[in-house]
Amino acid sequence: MHYTPEHVEAEGWLPFSARTLRDKASARVFPHSKAGGRITFLLRHIREIAAMHEVRPASEGRALPAKRRRRIDS
Repeated sequence: MHYTPEHVEAEGWLPFSARTLRDKASARVFPHSKAGGRITFLLRHIREIAAMHEVRPASEGRALPAKRRRRIDS
């Protein structure tokens, strides 16, 4: 099923306004469908956009290479 930017905003599925969703889709920042010239989002697009803005805890990340680690002096 295809969802318009207005529908996505009204449902609160993403923290973006319909205008921002449309602008970022037009700029090809966000995945979207454009059948018949209308920007719409599939559920997989909405999930992908949400994943793009996911922040993981630092403990799950990889350690920086030794030359990039900051030294903390006590």
